[in-house]
Amino acid sequence: MHRKRILYILHDIQIGGVEIALISAIPELNRQFDLRVIALGKIDDKVISNLTPDEKRRLYSFDYKFYLYPWLIFKLLQFVLQFDPAIMICSLWRASLVGVVVKAFRKRIQFLAFIHNTGFAHQFDRFFTILAIRHSDRILTDSKATFDFVNSTFKPNVPLQIISFCIRPSPAEAHFIQLDTNDVRIFFLGRIAAVKNLPLAIDTIEYLRSQNLNVTLDIYGRNDGAEEDVKKYIHLKKLSDHIKFMGELHGSKTEIMNQYNFLIQLSSREGMAMSVVEAMQNGILCIVSPVGEIPNYASDMETAIFIDIWESKQWLPSLEKIVQVLRNPALYDQMCRNSVDKFKNAQTYSESLIEQLNTI
Repeated sequence: MHRKRILYILHDIQIGGVEIALISAIPELNRQFDLRVIALGKIDDKVISNLTPDEKRRLYSFDYKFYLYPWLIFKLLQFVLQFDPAIMICSLWRASLVGVVVKAFRKRIQFLAFIHNTGFAHQFDRFFTILAIRHSDRILTDSKATFDFVNSTFKPNVPLQIISFCIRPSPAEAHFIQLDTNDVRIFFLGRIAAVKNLPLAIDTIEYLRSQNLNVTLDIYGRNDGAEEDVKKYIHLKKLSDHIKFMGELHGSKTEIMNQYNFLIQLSSREGMAMSVVEAMQNGILCIVSPVGEIPNYASDMETAIFIDIWESKQWLPSLEKIVQVLRNPALYDQMCRNSVDKFKNAQTYSESLIEQLNTI
């Protein structure tokens, strides 16, 4: 039976929300469709280690510097036109550039622009994302926050759809680690980048320890330019015995997550914040700045603890909410259970994306 040809283009395949979501969907996408994935950068073998040999054969790397794109674009165009997909999904701005060029040469390809942010990282991002929105046949977004941003800012005249970014179903039974104020375990999971505000997480640990709470922090993730500064800040605060760098996590994180009471993420900017979603699915209470999509799926002191990172007058009152929860195990347990319930029947990324592809 002839299977619909699907092409998915993204920047690279490394640790990151967009990339991990796609990897989670590749087995089912490959089963239902004739699939090709183009990475406009490197493919990390560790990230794709759980894919089968046949699934890995669907991945193609075009790892070139951006200044070479005037020449590379013709190579990419030839590859795409030879494959001749029915549907082309372009995720992030460089993929949008390729998608716009392909669409200009082959109008019949259904061009789906996948938008992941409520703003732009730089002028290239702005220019090519807007171009993709204007030339696409359908727009996908990773959250209600992104949907609202695209809808209100650009008022597109093509279908606009939210795709779930839950990469796996919630566990049938979530594991709740018992709260012990003599051993409170907190972790961070994400890029070690300036936007993640890890010094604020360190300040949080310092404050909680000043309240005679035995709190530790483990940091998981790849260095994205800020690790050295974070290490210096930890040393400055004399917290080296209580805050550890644990490296990157690959594959399922559930076993690691279930060793902790809390996840902390005090970012200035987020999209869906997939590590927060996954922690909530596993009954881990999240200490978060309410940015991006987070306020649309979490509620302060019901399913998460919101920290105001912008108003200095609100900083200590925010931290005192953590202490309140730590002093009240019944409240902690209830908030953990509320977190699990929030995503109990949520669609996965794979289910949500395939549902959309089957309507085209």
